[in-house]
Amino acid sequence: MDVGRLRSAGTVLSTAAVLVFVQQAFWPAPFGVLCQGVIIGSLTAMIAIGLALIYRASRIVSFAQADLGAVPTVFTVVLITSVGLPYVVALPIGIVVAVVLGITLELVVIRRFAKAPRLILTVATIGLAQALTALALAIPGVLQRVWPATFGRQELPATYPAPFHLALEVGPVTFGGNDVIAVAAVFVSVLAVAGFLRFTTIGIAVRASADDADRALLLGIPSAVCARRCGRSRASSRSSRCSYERA
Repeated sequence: MDVGRLRSAGTVLSTAAVLVFVQQAFWPAPFGVLCQGVIIGSLTAMIAIGLALIYRASRIVSFAQADLGAVPTVFTVVLITSVGLPYVVALPIGIVVAVVLGITLELVVIRRFAKAPRLILTVATIGLAQALTALALAIPGVLQRVWPATFGRQELPATYPAPFHLALEVGPVTFGGNDVIAVAAVFVSVLAVAGFLRFTTIGIAVRASADDADRALLLGIPSAVCARRCGRSRASSRSSRCSYERA
């Protein structure tokens, strides 16, 4: 067993324990509120994983990381609440939209800055974030005006139904089916990213490029390709947090 990993895990767990102790000692909260915070924090951590992965692979801070998930999320919610598609049908469509959107932005925007300074591309992601936010806000109204017979809503509802009914009361908080889906999505996504980086050829190449891009190039690993594929691999999971926030 790797002693370094054990120390890292021990540091993380001890830090979390200290934070929980301080919070409960000075600002006590019911257990249900803590559980809800864990769920929301886990979804936020998925965005952080994407940020860290892209930065390690390409040295770019992507300010559009979270906003890239807003467009497929809004489209998926519209399909569920306005068109009436089942959850299990709308969700795969949303994932496909997320992947296609990520690939399109890479071909249209990101590759044009391939030889530009990293700071310029980082600033470009700020513009992408603004454009994606505007697009996400416009989707319901545009679809309703273009296809009024199919899309009957111009605004997103505050909530949308889960594919199964669940009402679990933990203190003052009632957890539903969408909370269970959020926890499962985080667990599966983290395992998928870990497996991708550890057991696939592209994942190992991404790790090599992140550790030492120059050495990776000398060994025949195209670091730019690794960075692009790494970015696409995160496109399908960016909408999970946004979906939960709509629930």
